[in-house]
Amino acid sequence: MTALDSDATWEMEKAAASMRGTISKRVGAWVLLILAALMATVVFVLPPVPQPKTYHQFADQRTHFGIANFADVTSNLPFAVVGVWGLVFLLRSKSKERAAHFLDPRERRPYVFVFAGLLCTAAGSSYYHLQPDNSRLVWDRLPMAIVFMSMVGAVITERISLRAGLWLLPVLIAIGAGSVFEWYEVSCTAGVTCACMPQCRRIRRLSCLWR
Repeated sequence: MTALDSDATWEMEKAAASMRGTISKRVGAWVLLILAALMATVVFVLPPVPQPKTYHQFADQRTHFGIANFADVTSNLPFAVVGVWGLVFLLRSKSKERAAHFLDPRERRPYVFVFAGLLCTAAGSSYYHLQPDNSRLVWDRLPMAIVFMSMVGAVITERISLRAGLWLLPVLIAIGAGSVFEWYEVSCTAGVTCACMPQCRRIRRLSCLWR
């Protein structure tokens, strides 16, 4: 495609977007990149925010049927239900059903990680709420980070570019997972959670691979 064709395509997108009362894909991509750059700048400029020890003191601390913090643990069941339902729909639905929801079958890929992440969130969050501390909180936040970053990938895939979204999907998931490990390392270094220092040293060695 020549530069003239590209400009003509952009003008057509702008005209179509103005008729719909929305912005064009190119403008949307620039807005997304600028917002991401601003947030990244803020994250790197501001100092780390220590997590207070009172974070783990949840409202429900009752034990029922031998399950500590019963309501906090069992409230994760809907995540498991939605995760299983979503995976079944994505992996077993017929081609006609998929065509009614996705313009391109490859658009399903980010949602596989979304629903798998929800299923893992149910397990990780239950594990954390049974005995809340920072070392267990990693397994609560890690699958949630996968869900959030996969949703970003899904938006890029569907609204901006299929190729870019699929290419960025593993990168986004890696960034989300890395942010959890980085938080845990900072917490251990600051002495917030002394009981988990052996795990912290292992994660610190792992986080070095990201640098």
